[in-house]
Amino acid sequence: MKNLFLVYLCLWGVLPTIYANNHIKWKPIEKHSDWLNQQLEQVNYKDNERMSYFPFVMELYRLSDTQSSKQIKTRALFWDAWLHFESDIEKTKTLTAQASAHCDSINYPYDHAKILFLNGLILSRQNDYKEAYRLFKGLENYFKKIDDCHALGYTYVNIGSILKRVGLYKESMYYYKQAEETFDNNKFIADKIKNKHNIGVIKHHLGQTTEGIAILKALLTDSISQKELSFKVDVLTSLYYVSQSLSEKEKYARQAYQISQYINNKTSKTYTLINMGALHIYKQNNDSALYYFQKAHDEAKENQDVYSLIHSLYGLSKIYEESHQADSAFSKLKQYLKYKASSSNGDKSVEINRLEASNAIKQYEEELQYANQKVHEHKLKSVMTLLIVVIIATLICYNLWILRKKEKIKKQLKDIENKELSNRLDKERLLNEQYQLKIDIKNRELTANSVIMTEKNLLLRELLTQIDDFARKGLLAEPQEECLKKQIKKQIKTKDEWSYFKQHFEEVHPDFFKQLREAHESLSENDLRLCAYIRIGMTTKQMAQLLSILPETVNTSRYRIRKKIKLKQEESLEDYLRNI
Repeated sequence: MKNLFLVYLCLWGVLPTIYANNHIKWKPIEKHSDWLNQQLEQVNYKDNERMSYFPFVMELYRLSDTQSSKQIKTRALFWDAWLHFESDIEKTKTLTAQASAHCDSINYPYDHAKILFLNGLILSRQNDYKEAYRLFKGLENYFKKIDDCHALGYTYVNIGSILKRVGLYKESMYYYKQAEETFDNNKFIADKIKNKHNIGVIKHHLGQTTEGIAILKALLTDSISQKELSFKVDVLTSLYYVSQSLSEKEKYARQAYQISQYINNKTSKTYTLINMGALHIYKQNNDSALYYFQKAHDEAKENQDVYSLIHSLYGLSKIYEESHQADSAFSKLKQYLKYKASSSNGDKSVEINRLEASNAIKQYEEELQYANQKVHEHKLKSVMTLLIVVIIATLICYNLWILRKKEKIKKQLKDIENKELSNRLDKERLLNEQYQLKIDIKNRELTANSVIMTEKNLLLRELLTQIDDFARKGLLAEPQEECLKKQIKKQIKTKDEWSYFKQHFEEVHPDFFKQLREAHESLSENDLRLCAYIRIGMTTKQMAQLLSILPETVNTSRYRIRKKIKLKQEESLEDYLRNI
């Protein structure tokens, strides 16, 4: 009785706070429906307050019909199921199944998780610990993923409660501690304090009763116990069962009973009545014991609580027996045996279920551990593979970068080289142009000087001719004639004219005559002179004037020179001489 009752108390203690103060927002559907959801999230474990929220559920139903929204209908069904959880488990199952059928789990995954959470509680209530455990383990990963620390904390609490019910107390303590750490890290102070109740009880199961009692006693002085009377009743009832002395048991039983008068939780009230009846049996106060057991019997019968009914009937039969009321004692004992017989098979099946669930959970944990190990190995292999790929890719990229950089440097060097070459060519071209300009200037000077000198000689010869005419006519005396002729002839220097030209020509075009003679030995001095005139760009008229011959004669000489140097018809004599 003691162990089963504690299991029930732990479940009762965690249910009320699961959805209160939930920090993950519902995905918006419609403004008014979200406001109703916020109102419903304030539901706590006091029966009278829970029932006061049914109008909000009805409003959600109305909105779902008005809006033709399946998701609003899902939430209405969910909250309806949640509000019926303590009073009608079969209706809760039906409503939860309907909510699951209506839920769009793809677009509203959080709604789906809420429904699964409630399903997990239903499975736990029905002693289907294996499936409940698997479901909550799945929700643990989901709530971690979306970072809903409040829901994650209560998922740990429910996993811990399941493990406690199947006798895995060490494992249960681990999850209660996980819940405590989660609540503490996220400043959920009230939830952390309520979870201390579970830790205190599990300490007792682990043989650390003194420490467990200390934790439970500390909870009685906490502000949460003062505000939430049902929680305080649960703590006091737990202290009744874990305490060692009769005086301690009596103290906690009386306090629990007194406070239970101010709450509407029928199950908690029934157990406080049974505890008070048991105390009076120990103290041999049969009248008082009868009062409490009869009241417990009436409450259990009205609440259809078979477990409480069995213990109240057993207490009544003992009291009637000690009071020598044989008929009444026999009647209550008969009823006790009837309910006991009907539930004994159930008790056996529950025990078998616990053993199977314990083994299944252990196997599932081993599978999870193996799967996690495989996942870890796979991740490690993936990371190593990725690392190798990254290293190879980095090396390839680095080599490509080096090659590209080398190509870039090579291109830059080539560009610099081309630029330098271009600059050098430009400079050489400029120098060549300057040199050519100087040559052209010199050539023009030579041409001009030669033409001037030729014209001067022609003018002087004309003067000699005129002097001869003046002398013949007697207009000029002989001595004066001879004197003038002598002076004029001194200025006419035909040979000196060519020498002067040749000297200046070789300054501008060194080795011209030498290369031309070496290439064409058949050229005469006059041919060389004509070639020089052609090289500096003189016209045929200028050459004829300098050589004192007709232009036709110059052309004839050009033709003769072409034959001597064996030029083809399409080749230019000027270009040929310019390239020497």
